[in-house]
Amino acid sequence: MSGMIEQRRFSADEICKTFSVPLELATVTGNAKEKKAATKRQQKRREKLKEQGVKEFSPKFWPGVLAMLDNSRTVRGGCDGPYSVEEYIVALVREDAARLEGQIADAQRYPCNQCGKTLPTGCGGAFKGELACLHTPAAWKLRIPTVDA
Repeated sequence: MSGMIEQRRFSADEICKTFSVPLELATVTGNAKEKKAATKRQQKRREKLKEQGVKEFSPKFWPGVLAMLDNSRTVRGGCDGPYSVEEYIVALVREDAARLEGQIADAQRYPCNQCGKTLPTGCGGAFKGELACLHTPAAWKLRIPTVDA
């Protein structure tokens, strides 16, 4: 077949010599070594986090909620700059866990009028829903107040 054009790959050095181009511009994969190193670092980081028991999740936020999150992170960060999303959420979880612990301790001081036991076990929910059962008002108090955003 006489009409075919032969294709040939050129090395980066050939391109530089032919077109007087710096090697950095001629090398398409010039940062391949850097990418491999970064990939290895990221892999080591993931392995370390896995060993530490760190779980990753990616929540989805409505635009209005995301705006509230960004504003809160910025305001709470103060002069040091905004908290990262991760720092802020971890702080909220810790704060809520401490508040919940206090609420449970408060509820444990009073026995149930129905079964005479205290939370968190009480009657195990046998009388749940009845006003005399401690589980009913305690469940209302322990819920996180929510507001539609």
